[in-house]
Amino acid sequence: MFDAIEYQNLVDKINKLKHHRLNHVLSVPQIAIVGDQSSGKSSVLEAITKLLFPRDKGMCTRFATQVNLCRDPTLAEDILSARISGEEAFNERYRVIDANQFRHVIEDAVLLLCRNSDISDKVLELTLSGPTQSPLTIIDLPGFINTTLDGQDKNIPITIRTINERYMKDPRTIILAVVPANVDLNNSYVLARAEEHDPKNERTVPIVTKPDMIDKGTLPELIDMVLNNRKKMRLGYLVMRNTGYSDMDLSWEDARQAEDDFFARDVEWRAVPKTNKGRDGVKRFLGDMLYAHIKKELPLLKGEVVAKTDELRRELDSMGVQIANTNEARVKFQELTMQLQLSLSGILVGAYSQEYMDTFKDEANGGDNGQQQQESLRFIRSSLQKLYQDYNTAMAEHNFQKLEISDIMATVNRFKGNELPGFVPFTIFINLFSGTLTIWKTLTKEHITKMHLYLCEAVKAFLVYAIEHQRVREVFLDTFLTFYRKQAKLINTTMEDIFEDEMTPFTLNKYFYDTILNIRSNKFKAQIDKHIYQDEDGDDMVCVKDLKAPSTDVHTNEEKAAEDLGDQLKAYSKVARKRIVDVVLMQTIERHMVKHIGLYFKELIKVDDTKLACLIESEADQRRRRDLEDRIEILERSLFEL
Repeated sequence: MFDAIEYQNLVDKINKLKHHRLNHVLSVPQIAIVGDQSSGKSSVLEAITKLLFPRDKGMCTRFATQVNLCRDPTLAEDILSARISGEEAFNERYRVIDANQFRHVIEDAVLLLCRNSDISDKVLELTLSGPTQSPLTIIDLPGFINTTLDGQDKNIPITIRTINERYMKDPRTIILAVVPANVDLNNSYVLARAEEHDPKNERTVPIVTKPDMIDKGTLPELIDMVLNNRKKMRLGYLVMRNTGYSDMDLSWEDARQAEDDFFARDVEWRAVPKTNKGRDGVKRFLGDMLYAHIKKELPLLKGEVVAKTDELRRELDSMGVQIANTNEARVKFQELTMQLQLSLSGILVGAYSQEYMDTFKDEANGGDNGQQQQESLRFIRSSLQKLYQDYNTAMAEHNFQKLEISDIMATVNRFKGNELPGFVPFTIFINLFSGTLTIWKTLTKEHITKMHLYLCEAVKAFLVYAIEHQRVREVFLDTFLTFYRKQAKLINTTMEDIFEDEMTPFTLNKYFYDTILNIRSNKFKAQIDKHIYQDEDGDDMVCVKDLKAPSTDVHTNEEKAAEDLGDQLKAYSKVARKRIVDVVLMQTIERHMVKHIGLYFKELIKVDDTKLACLIESEADQRRRRDLEDRIEILERSLFEL
């Protein structure tokens, strides 16, 4: 397997993904060694990698160490490189070195990463390349501890646990759990933590260390455990004899021979397959497992990269264009103001863009009252015209406060002056017309208020639809409400002025005179129709003697004048109503809310820097934006590798 080019390519691919920091965004297939401090973790790593890790206490357990083994037939001997993300000087110093300088790499990494704390969450990445290397990547993590020494940070155990569990809970991390042979499995902290994150034991492999440290009498129990007979593990167990302090001067080859001799010494060890014991067997076991793991996970990982990229791009797009300072805020705000002015001005006169109509096409085809109400707020002009028609209809239904002749006569007599008999003072006309005008004014107030309230809600709905950025939207809405309140006052003032003018009747409209003539003509025609009879030839005849001739009686003349006054009031009311409806709508809603909408946008242009400051992206949002951009870049580079 180790000789297969495909295997090397897969391991290289995962290492490139880690180099691109994909493991900071998504989980990637990997093997991590976890265990208690002094459980033999570093010895396991040393046995697998042939790198002689320092044995100074704590030297190699204060940060995660990732070791990449790469076969390169073009090299004459092994070479080593080391890097730490973000530490360019260190990376340049150890870009290519002799493998024998490994101890200096560890010492410098400790000085660099642990200068301000005892434990670092950064990763030292080591790449060992050579003509005979077996492709494998494995990560050594700081050992769990339960307490600290005097003078040490009391948070060290929590920090180590946080680092380790970040790897252990990753569903694509194979947990190589180091368990010393002289520790009861029931008391193994690392196995308990592994089982918490991998309850089905699908990716946990216990590796038993220090088998030479147990009493001879307990060997059968140990072998029974390694054979997976005591505590079942889905992937089985591994066992390895560590190189202890007494063997520190041994070469890697001599240490392997000492390990082989140990397993050959006792016949009981023959029951354990070669693939599960010793450094060569363990290395091959882990290589086969990592190969199968990577091959299974890569297609799934590619799909996750694509999906995650789309998700982060949507979030980044939703943040809009970054506004980092007041000048950028001013430019962006003015651009948006001009765009919205064109759109809203068009919508107010019914010039809807195709994009705007398409946005609400589906919702416009029906729905409940709530949907219909929302629809009315989107297509403003048509709804406004409907309100205009409602107002006109209401005014028509209250055309003239119809008065009986006796009522008009009573008013005439009440205000009678020294005018000649049969004449009516102009003040009486005004007095009688004011009753109708009062009704119209009340009606108009009600409908005009409904219209400008509707426009207020409709424009607010448009601004919510058109502006995605919440803080920008709030500035537009606040400024509009200020504009609206000012215009609403002008509308009410203008309406009061219109009705004040109407208190003095005035018209040069020919319709007024024609209406009076039609009223009188219809009355005379009705009187004639009432007295028509047919002669013997069937022709219509009028009995002239039945028609009343004009009377010269004063009382009768005053009744006639009152009747004529009623006709004039009816005719004038028709003219005045038509004029009032048009004038009110044109000079209030149309002028102050539709045509003068540009005043709102002028107010927006004058928004001061204090309000614009709230548009500047917060530090938290700026950090989130940078994080999103960084993650998207990582994903895009990684996708190229996949």
